[in-house]
Amino acid sequence: MKRKKITIFCSFLIFLIFFLSFVTIVIPSVLKVTPHIVEDDTMAPEYKKNGLIFVKEADQPINVGDTITYYENQGTGIKTRRVLALDNKISGYFVKGDNEEKAEMGMVHERNLIGCPAFYLPYIGFLVNPKMLDVIKILLFILAFLLTLITLMFNPERHKRYLESFKEKDLRL
Repeated sequence: MKRKKITIFCSFLIFLIFFLSFVTIVIPSVLKVTPHIVEDDTMAPEYKKNGLIFVKEADQPINVGDTITYYENQGTGIKTRRVLALDNKISGYFVKGDNEEKAEMGMVHERNLIGCPAFYLPYIGFLVNPKMLDVIKILLFILAFLLTLITLMFNPERHKRYLESFKEKDLRL
């Protein structure tokens, strides 16, 4: 029974790794979108913190009321906000979070624009966070080591051969 539970757990873990790889690597390259982690709740309930947002390059003109994703502070952060107003002279946008009272300070320039959100997966953004990926790698390494150790220690075939070798020695005496 324990062996069945371990097998089910390992199968689930492998499926989870496959799913995360598929979601973060295959889907973005096929759909030509870029995944980004939502880092705050200013756009909740549409985009909640630690969700994974997939951003597609803007192929149509952006209008007031559209949601955009952009770089801030020379690319150190990424934000998703709603467009309040356009400035066609400077090619920029005035933006505001849905949960905020006031607009963001300054203007988002066209050169900082990543694109518009195509779709969103809640709650899994923290799993693809680089820091969390390091923790997951370490945990998977430890799990693989422990499973290998358990398999070597409690292998019934090995145990059976070990017992048979004692029986053969007893018969020879």
